[in-house]
Amino acid sequence: MKILIIILRWTARITSLLALLIFILLFIEDSLPFFLLGDDDSALAFHMWALLAMLIALPLGWRWEGISAVLVLGFFIADEIALLIYGLQIGVADGMAFPLSAFSFPFLMIPVSGLFYLICWLWNKKLQLQGANS
Repeated sequence: MKILIIILRWTARITSLLALLIFILLFIEDSLPFFLLGDDDSALAFHMWALLAMLIALPLGWRWEGISAVLVLGFFIADEIALLIYGLQIGVADGMAFPLSAFSFPFLMIPVSGLFYLICWLWNKKLQLQGANS
């Protein structure tokens, strides 16, 4: 069991590093699209802020798995809600592409890393409780 959590922890770390590197490369390729942070459309601006917050929270998982998991997954859920609102303003047929795009590569790497961090953190808490009760 202990080897499984070690493998999962390193999978989360490697996945988070890959996601971070991919998005840095995408930002460089797009000439750092931080102009979207001040966009007039609040849902689209929130999407960029949430993405930036998730990318900042990913490396925190190397030291604080629980904090990283809560931040990444919390901002991911909030971002999905913002993208859904943005998509519904455009129209249901075309607008559903926005929230569904978060489940594509490379965006999916971010919540998967957060989910792995959450599993590792919960597993460690469970092992600590079992050790204290023994």
